[in-house]
Amino acid sequence: MALTKETKGKGTHITVTFTVGENEAPSAANVILLGDFNNWQTNDSSYRMEKKNGSYVKSIKLEAGKRYEFRYLSEDKGWFNDHAADAYVPSPYSGIDNSVVDLTALPAKKKVVKKTVAKKPAVKKPVAKKPAAKAKKDDLKKIEGIGPKIASILTNKGIGTFEKLAGASVKTLEEILKEAGPRYTMHKPGSWPKQAKLAASGDWDKLKVLQDKLDGGK
Repeated sequence: MALTKETKGKGTHITVTFTVGENEAPSAANVILLGDFNNWQTNDSSYRMEKKNGSYVKSIKLEAGKRYEFRYLSEDKGWFNDHAADAYVPSPYSGIDNSVVDLTALPAKKKVVKKTVAKKPAVKKPVAKKPAAKAKKDDLKKIEGIGPKIASILTNKGIGTFEKLAGASVKTLEEILKEAGPRYTMHKPGSWPKQAKLAASGDWDKLKVLQDKLDGGK
C-alpha cells in the first residue's frame, strides 16, 4: 500500500494517489475509497478504485493544510485500512480505527517583503488589550456513547460543555448526527442529556451508576 502526494501550482491543493497493491486487497472484488472528503458515501461510484496490473489505484485532489480520515471498502469482504497511512485515529465504532492522510506538514511559501523608508511615527501611548477569554469546553467523551469524532461534531455545533449538552433536546442531537452523515445515525443520544446533567453537577458516582446500566449510551 502507498500514499503518494504531489503538489502543483500555488500549492493550495495536493493530488493524493491511494494504492492498494496486488494481494493486499482482501479479494478480487471492486474496492471503494471512502473518507471525510466524500462524506463516507458508500453509493458514490466516482470513488471506486481503478484496477491496474492487479493493484487498485485512485487519485483525488485534496485541500492542503488538513488531515483526512479514510478507509477502503471491498464490495464482498468489507472495510480495511491502509497499512501505509500517515496515522490512525479511533472511529465512532468501538475498537475500530480510521486511516489518516496528513496534508498539514507541507512547508509554507515565504512571502517577499519589500523594504520601504518609513516616516517616524508620532509617539502614542499603547493601549493594553485584554486577552480574549478562552471558551469553556468539557470532555464530552466522559458521556457514554460519545467518542472523539462525535465530541468534535457537537463542539462545532456549540454544544461543547456538559451544561449545554444537558440542555439540548434529544431531537436536536439526532438532527446533528443525521446532518453529520449516515455513519453517525446509528448512535442513540437518548441518555446523553441526563448523563451530562450529572456530569455538570459533579455527581460522578451517580453518573457511573447510570452508565453501568447503559449499553453504548443507550
